[in-house]
Amino acid sequence: MALAAISISGFAQDLNTSPLLTVGNETITAGEFLNIYNKNNVQSEAIDPKTIDEYLELFINFRLKVKDAEAQGLDTLKSFKDELAGYRKQLAQPYFTDETVIDQLTKEAYERSLTDIRASHILIKCQADALPADTLAAWKKISDIRKKIVKGADFAKMAAENSEDPSARDREAGRQHPAMKGNKGDLGFFTVFNMVYPFETAAYNTKVGEISPVVRTDFGYHILKITDRRPALGRVTAAHIFFTFPKNATAADSSKITARVDSVYAKLKAGEKWDELAEKYSDDKASAPKGGLLPPFTCNRLVPEFMNAVYQLQSPEQYSKPVLTTYGWHIIRLVEKKLPGAFEETKNDLSQRVKRDNRGRQSQEVVVNRLKAEYNLKEYGSVLEKTAQIVTDSIFKATWSVSPEVIPTGVVFSYADKKVTPADFVAYLKKNQKKQDPENIQIYIAKKFKDFVNETILAYEDSQLEAKYPDFKALVKEYRDGILLFELTDKLVWTKAVKDTTGLRNFYQTVKTKYMWPDRKQVAILTVEGAADAKNADDLMSKITKWIDKKGKSLQWVRTELMKDSTLKVNLTEEKYVSGENPMVDQLENIEGSVVKSTTDNKITWATLSKLVKPEPKALEEVKGLVTAEYQNQLEKEWIEKLRKQYPYTIDRSVLEKIK
Repeated sequence: MALAAISISGFAQDLNTSPLLTVGNETITAGEFLNIYNKNNVQSEAIDPKTIDEYLELFINFRLKVKDAEAQGLDTLKSFKDELAGYRKQLAQPYFTDETVIDQLTKEAYERSLTDIRASHILIKCQADALPADTLAAWKKISDIRKKIVKGADFAKMAAENSEDPSARDREAGRQHPAMKGNKGDLGFFTVFNMVYPFETAAYNTKVGEISPVVRTDFGYHILKITDRRPALGRVTAAHIFFTFPKNATAADSSKITARVDSVYAKLKAGEKWDELAEKYSDDKASAPKGGLLPPFTCNRLVPEFMNAVYQLQSPEQYSKPVLTTYGWHIIRLVEKKLPGAFEETKNDLSQRVKRDNRGRQSQEVVVNRLKAEYNLKEYGSVLEKTAQIVTDSIFKATWSVSPEVIPTGVVFSYADKKVTPADFVAYLKKNQKKQDPENIQIYIAKKFKDFVNETILAYEDSQLEAKYPDFKALVKEYRDGILLFELTDKLVWTKAVKDTTGLRNFYQTVKTKYMWPDRKQVAILTVEGAADAKNADDLMSKITKWIDKKGKSLQWVRTELMKDSTLKVNLTEEKYVSGENPMVDQLENIEGSVVKSTTDNKITWATLSKLVKPEPKALEEVKGLVTAEYQNQLEKEWIEKLRKQYPYTIDRSVLEKIK
């Protein structure tokens, strides 16, 4: 039994690699053909030998068209190369993403999206690439502050006195901004993706009332105090009636405003309409005409006092008691709440946000580390140190350059069978230098070297994708051939059929008998509207009958005569009708000159059979779409016949029989 299994496996492998088709100098194996066949057919059904034969003929046509596109040099055009490169970049992205990490981060993001957090923080600034001494000083300062708070110091007071986030302290009015009361570290509510990832993680990992460990972000060191956790608010639409504080408001002013707020709130409770009160009393002139309606918002968009009130509103049209914020008084009305959906509903969107967010770097770091191990990447620190010594502060002015003879020899890192020299790294530094604030040169070089190594290993992996992953190679080839096929088919078939008006008319002459009108009636129809009532309409019909039947006047004469009366709307048409198209026309006898007339709803209609029209071809303009499609098919047929004569191709019938 095992021997039979090995035999069958070996047979399948031999068939897979057996040449089936040769087109010019290109050989297509049975495996390549079957892969494409299976992608375009229902794989669960048994393979029909006839279907195989039919599909092979289509496949030969496809390969011949691609061959012709290559012969015409379409694959050398910059537009083609750019388009293919764009598709290839998209197809390659999954190979540089660790999906396990992305899945974990996506689930984490969803779980966090179900909870809104309110937190305060204290920041001690420290650049991401600061010197060790500066980093240590900042860490010690934030650690000392944390110790004092843990021992009982007031967090808000410590934030106002020590935080290097300017919003923590009161700000006096200036030329560019009004006076602003400090938030004492209070950031209000936020949820997933609203903060940088390390800060967000610290917030979600700390309990209400507790102080987080020291957290490092690109801004510096933070400590957080979590003051509230609530089920996610989601996306909210609300309206408000707003009462602003005038500048330099006195106690008397405040009392008047409070009385005004209480008065409007009482009117609401008494049943007066919200929209009318908002338009009449709200100081938010942008929203007042719309019933106080605000743009949709999430938990981090408005001040905490406002958001606290919104959290309390559970059903549409429910409104809050007056709420005081730093801007003034608000009465808030809920319009709509859209809560986060189920995980499966939001998974794709969250996954894309994870990849765009800085947390997505974790996935690429996993990939880079795997590639470094796979390609046995080694770094040579002593050579890198020598290279760093020739870099000067002029690199921060984007003017750094160095003579080739001073560049050290050796290898800064190696991978696979490649060796990267100091000259390669110097070229990278020169290319990527830009004007910036000066920083420690050693830290700068270390950071740039890391970027250089990562970019190099990723670029190398990108160059190996086709060799490592047959499916990727096949997919890129499929896109390549598809683009070529589209361009040439558009040129020789689709666009040509539309633009070649002479060719289209000549082709129409050969097929016009396929597009015939049946027997038709050519009928003149006179309609008159505007009679004052039914009696007037009957009188008018009698007059028209007298003009036509007794005086022999034409419908055109009647139309001209009736148009002298400006109260009447007169219309005369003469068209060809098929049976069933117009009920009134269908009533006409098949005798030229026969008449049908009617008066309905003060509208007079008079139909006269001008002549009977025998079957005839439809005009090209009437069937242009259908004829154009048929012309395209004809052009493609002629093109394929030409290709089959122009390019030699052979089929290995024995391999084809094995496939069947």
